[in-house]
Amino acid sequence: MINLVSVCLDDMDSQWKIEEKETLTDMLILVIHGKAIYVLNGETIELNKGDLLFISQGVRRAGMNAPEGLHQKYSVHFFAERKEQFPFDVSCSFRKVQTRHLDYMKMRFASLQQHWFGRNPHDGLICSGIALELLGYFSRELVEERFASVKLRLMQEVQDYIRTHYREPIRIEDLSHHIDRAPNYITQTFKAVTGMTPITYLHQVRVYAACDLILNSKMTIGQVSEYLGYSDQAHFNRVFKKIMGYPPSFIQSKIRGL
Repeated sequence: MINLVSVCLDDMDSQWKIEEKETLTDMLILVIHGKAIYVLNGETIELNKGDLLFISQGVRRAGMNAPEGLHQKYSVHFFAERKEQFPFDVSCSFRKVQTRHLDYMKMRFASLQQHWFGRNPHDGLICSGIALELLGYFSRELVEERFASVKLRLMQEVQDYIRTHYREPIRIEDLSHHIDRAPNYITQTFKAVTGMTPITYLHQVRVYAACDLILNSKMTIGQVSEYLGYSDQAHFNRVFKKIMGYPPSFIQSKIRGL
């Protein structure tokens, strides 16, 4: 959980300047126009349109407009209750990445600012949710920047294929034929990009579908297992427990107890 302190939009401010001082909160910044210059712990950082920057609390920070002109950027100031929950290394003073999803990120930052200043009922909860989403996207961007765009696109095609055909007996050879790449390439690249093998991802998709079916249909666990392509219910139970941490019968018992 994070505690928001402020959400700001610096909008082509000719007077914008930050004298060097210690950053009092954690920060997440998105530049949407122009260029800004930061000096973080003595290191000069240029932020261009589409750059995301995370700054840890305690970093000595100065900032100014670039000589080329003014800029627009969003900045979110917050405290994290448990930094170890962040999916990226927060021990670094700062991290910068160029977003591949600028239009969407702009929309979410704008929505965050709107709710922050709206102060309507439940806006605080909405703001916390959006801020966590932005940190999640920032973390994913850090991972994705290590890979070429073509690899990311191909692995997205593999994921899309699995999500479409998850009830079928998918083999690596099927994925190989789908994107015209060797099986070894798919297995190695998919794991590098997603952190799991294609087969593990398939089981994950099936298990999440199983949760929905158990909660929202009258199917038995055996019927759910067969519907999702498992010929052996015992195998389905083992896969489900490995991913969720509890067996599918646990959900049924909770439903019956309501």
